[in-house]
Amino acid sequence: MLTETTASTALEIRSPAALGHLEALLHPMQEQVFFEQYWNRKALSIPGEPDKFAGLFDRAAFDRAVHNCIDLKVGFTDENGWPGHFNIQPEQVLEMLTGGKTVCASCIDPKDPILTDFLSRIAKSFAVAGNFFFNSYLSPDGGGFGLHLDHHPVFILQIEGQKRWWYSPEPGLKEVITNVSFPRDRDVLRLPWVTVAKPREQDLCEVVLNPGDVLYMPKGTWHRAQAIGGSLGLTLAMESVVTLELIQSALLPHINKVEFRSQVPGYWWRSAQNGMPPELERTLEAALCELRATVDSLTPADLYAVWRQVQAARSPK
Repeated sequence: MLTETTASTALEIRSPAALGHLEALLHPMQEQVFFEQYWNRKALSIPGEPDKFAGLFDRAAFDRAVHNCIDLKVGFTDENGWPGHFNIQPEQVLEMLTGGKTVCASCIDPKDPILTDFLSRIAKSFAVAGNFFFNSYLSPDGGGFGLHLDHHPVFILQIEGQKRWWYSPEPGLKEVITNVSFPRDRDVLRLPWVTVAKPREQDLCEVVLNPGDVLYMPKGTWHRAQAIGGSLGLTLAMESVVTLELIQSALLPHINKVEFRSQVPGYWWRSAQNGMPPELERTLEAALCELRATVDSLTPADLYAVWRQVQAARSPK
């Protein structure tokens, strides 16, 4: 049963085509319940039938994906307990697995017709200025990654084997600008934008994912995982435009003016040693005044209009 009680749906889930709908992926939870109670709010574990992902992905598909993914890598922990990764070649996969390492095929080739169709259908349930993509993780017994959080939401699809997950029920950080990992010997991390405390072990949820199971985690959710006898999983991830990009795009039509495009003049080196030359100060102040006026004229509706443009450009056709 679900981690929290939900209404069930009669939707059949037996083929990749059927799975290309969010409600089939979430079955038996209804799509509306998911968006109202969980999306961007809480993690959710959903048990599924063993054949739920039959025909979508398997070990043979992973072996093909390692030759066509954007980034093929393995994770490791250095002598100081800090996590890291290094890239490998497809012919090194078996060596890495034998050595107990998890192999990650990031951004699997979007030309794969089955996965492409799946992503296209799933994306139709979301209004987002961004893209969905698949990563795949192949782990030997005991393999997995240490405690970390991601700067984007993910759906974990268990394909083969089992994997034990520990995760925070709600995001540990609401605003995340990069992935964050905790080394073994630290209880506090001081990041450029925030100081974070390591979550207590007793506050983490624990679940073993079997084939057909799904685990959703919003961005900023602490989690770690460990394979039980070997595991193959697909991670459905979503990247989205950041607010700064919207602001920059909204500003561009208004600041493409001579005041901003003209090169800043140079000065005699001796005069520059005595502080900012008066003419340079006037030039920079005029540009800042123009920029402040432009920023003050922008409204949330202006940013929303840009957001819609990005959404339309990235939406599946």
